[in-house]
Amino acid sequence: MDKKRFKIISIIIPFVFYIGMAIIDGTVWCVDSASYTSMDFSREPVYPLFLLGIRKFFELFDFAGTMYGQPSYLFCVVIIQSLLWVYTAARLGIYMYDYTLEQRYSRQRATIVGFMGLFSQMAVAILNRFVANRGSMYSECIMTEALAMPLFVLFSIRLFELFRNYSAMNMLAVFLLSVLISSIRKQMLITILIMGAVSLIIHLIVKRTRDPRRLLSIVIMGILAVISIGVIDRSYNYAVRGKFAEHVGNSKGTLCTVLYTAEAEDVHIYDKYEDSQEFPELGSLYTRIYDECVAKELTISYAPSQNFDSTWLEMTSHYAEGYDIIGFDIVIPYCQQYVSEKFPELSGPEFDIKENEVEAVLAKELLLKDIKGIFTGKSPEFLYVLVANVAKALVISVANNRPAILVKVSIFIYLFYLILFSVRLIMKKDEKSRELCLFALIVFMGILINSVVTGSMIFPQPRYMCYGMGLFYLTIGCGILYQ
Repeated sequence: MDKKRFKIISIIIPFVFYIGMAIIDGTVWCVDSASYTSMDFSREPVYPLFLLGIRKFFELFDFAGTMYGQPSYLFCVVIIQSLLWVYTAARLGIYMYDYTLEQRYSRQRATIVGFMGLFSQMAVAILNRFVANRGSMYSECIMTEALAMPLFVLFSIRLFELFRNYSAMNMLAVFLLSVLISSIRKQMLITILIMGAVSLIIHLIVKRTRDPRRLLSIVIMGILAVISIGVIDRSYNYAVRGKFAEHVGNSKGTLCTVLYTAEAEDVHIYDKYEDSQEFPELGSLYTRIYDECVAKELTISYAPSQNFDSTWLEMTSHYAEGYDIIGFDIVIPYCQQYVSEKFPELSGPEFDIKENEVEAVLAKELLLKDIKGIFTGKSPEFLYVLVANVAKALVISVANNRPAILVKVSIFIYLFYLILFSVRLIMKKDEKSRELCLFALIVFMGILINSVVTGSMIFPQPRYMCYGMGLFYLTIGCGILYQ
């Protein structure tokens, strides 16, 4: 198929699919949606501003009413989100078509690989809509994943191009995409870790491509991206709340994890705060929070197992089911009560910032204790939860954990992936094979880093893990077809 015809088809198919499903399903309101429309202090800046912009546009032209049971402007949001997914699917398909021709494969093979790229993204959406329990596509949801997922795919393409060609344009595009995605969803700070990890491997470890200067440039770009993300976050909160501060709640995920494996005796690590001006009697707050977690059976003591055995997945499910209860029903209310009692003069953003600081100190002390405990053998439960959650994250990044057979299937898939590209790299030392293995490395590091970060900081669930799923299977297909 010639490029013009392929390009037209690559736009029409995802357009009909994503826009058609948006019209059929309408706006999907989720548990977290209200915190974005209300511009809650706990949220990153870009998505609330995106919603605000669409809402103000509708107000400007006096568009009112409801569609699909929600304010009509939200359906416009869904359409714009869906168009981004259309563009991403088409962009990936056309990119793979062009790349295959560039590698001097036949036009027929380019067409096959191009459609693989196109349908790799649509397939993930179809699974979420028709197979998974959620019963909707992320493009239809009022949540950050609606923008972050397609942008992550575009970031991966551009990162591959950067390592192929260190042009100023590619570096700028990677930088801007990482800043944008991370300002939509903080989880996407993994984009900075991915480009750093890949650069470390190809510019320092691999002798043939060793280039410390390029590694240094990537490191500097990553540091600038982190600074930019922080400045954007703080500037947004200054404009909205009058406080040059980052959004709150960054420590809550870590605190939920360390509380899950905590013990009553850990109250002693807060003794140094007993007479503190900043966090007085912090130990008593910890005891109240811990006792409530125990009363509701939300600690690892009530899980099916406390060490690795055949019930490790049940333990991760027990943890996941209690995660939001620990965070929203126990930690936040008790910390708010603590701030109200100890700092009655605080209100508004100052109150939220102080409550966030309290969470951060609670989390920091428990985390330091557990990290030290890993090396001294005193934190086996914490290590168990960490490893089990990362393992589960890896599983659901490429498959699912139910039925149980899929866990073994996912292990086989990973082994096949690693063997496929390792053998290719060893047996075929041409430039085409090296580039394909580079792409495979970027995709794999994306999944690995996301699994480690999400499994250790929050808890793995499909909406956190499926960012690279389509790219993963696309890469396997390329590894088989590029012979």
